[in-house]
Amino acid sequence: MKQSKFNIFIPLDNNDDHMIFNTFTDSRIIVNKELTDMMKRTSNGQKVLNREEEEYLNQLKELGIMVDDEVDEYIEMEYMFQKSRFDTSVLNITILPTYVCNLKCIYCFQEGVQSRRFMNRDTCRHTAAWIVKRMENIRPKVLRLVFYGGEPLLNTKAIRFLAEVLSNAAHERSISMKINIITNGVLLKKELVESLLPFGLKGIKVTLDGDAAAHDSRRYYKSGKGTFHKILNNILAIRGKVGLRIGGNFDDSNKESIPRLLDILKEKGLEKDLVSVDFKPVLKNMNGAETGEAFCETCTFSDIDVRDFIWLKREIKDRGFMTREGVALGPCEVSKEYSYTIDPSGNIYKCGGFVGMEEFVIGDICSDEFNYKHTLFMTADLWKRCRDCPYIFLCGGGCRSAAFVKGGDFREIACEKDYFEKVAMEILKDSAINN
Repeated sequence: MKQSKFNIFIPLDNNDDHMIFNTFTDSRIIVNKELTDMMKRTSNGQKVLNREEEEYLNQLKELGIMVDDEVDEYIEMEYMFQKSRFDTSVLNITILPTYVCNLKCIYCFQEGVQSRRFMNRDTCRHTAAWIVKRMENIRPKVLRLVFYGGEPLLNTKAIRFLAEVLSNAAHERSISMKINIITNGVLLKKELVESLLPFGLKGIKVTLDGDAAAHDSRRYYKSGKGTFHKILNNILAIRGKVGLRIGGNFDDSNKESIPRLLDILKEKGLEKDLVSVDFKPVLKNMNGAETGEAFCETCTFSDIDVRDFIWLKREIKDRGFMTREGVALGPCEVSKEYSYTIDPSGNIYKCGGFVGMEEFVIGDICSDEFNYKHTLFMTADLWKRCRDCPYIFLCGGGCRSAAFVKGGDFREIACEKDYFEKVAMEILKDSAINN
């Protein structure tokens, strides 16, 4: 028996204990020095000393922390990535009903690519037909729709149409449909939520960037008027009806306001109504501008100050809110065959991070064929170049849009090792010490 190549040993403060985190199996266990020494002896070919040690090793084997001598973990890794790539259990579609937004945030993910385009009725019908055909071809267990923008709630006609048509089509094929909406929250109405619940609305993510003063200085109407109180009242109006998540963006100018926001949410009694509360650093978009609005949950966090990240996680937890652990950053949805983004004109992309950029269009809803750009996305196989990195299962080579922003080539590695070493491991250690 030998140690897994994907074990991370995290020293815990003030003693000889370690947390072992296996990135392949996601197992976490705290071990003392004696058990660590036994693992090293066994990996060096020495036999176990007694039955108790043998039982310990078998438990570690069940967790994937120890593996049999004949196991080639590189083959296991390749199988895992290939299995994930062609998994048909979920058909994941992100839809942009419009590129238009009703706010003028100081950062914007789509700065420079926005247009006045809305998804019209004909495009909605073609989009629905394209998705139904995909359902027919792969027979997923789940159809997952994410409505994103621009501001998607500026085109609720398209959302309602697609939700109803696709819900009926999914039901006829015994496919579960789950809808999520990412919105700035200004137009979020109880009537809309209630109308979408029968079609599978499961979650809504709304952005708040701190207390009223901080948020309104960053996320405001084009007239300059703030949006904080409007958004908060809309959240309160739909509490308990659907899974709500608060997502915020931070930098040095607003981070100190976030605890005050959390106090406001707690005063409103939202602890049980919010699925999670999470804050991300302001990053860079395709045009080099600062951005906090990204359609995926995590992209690239390597430049985070670990102290800010740990501090915010503690502030959230101390007030009784749930928050994502923030350890894994991938593999990127781009690497999955059955994950697509459709823009208001019916253009198809592999990732929402590339919308509005014609050179990254992989096809359109009026065709069954994808172009060569799709082939390039699907054959990047970045994990092969990172196979000796123990963090490979946590990122799969990194975010494709981040790779393009950093180096101008989406097929290059967007290494997140700094993030895992500086931030993610500290999160795990903090969790082990404080739980």
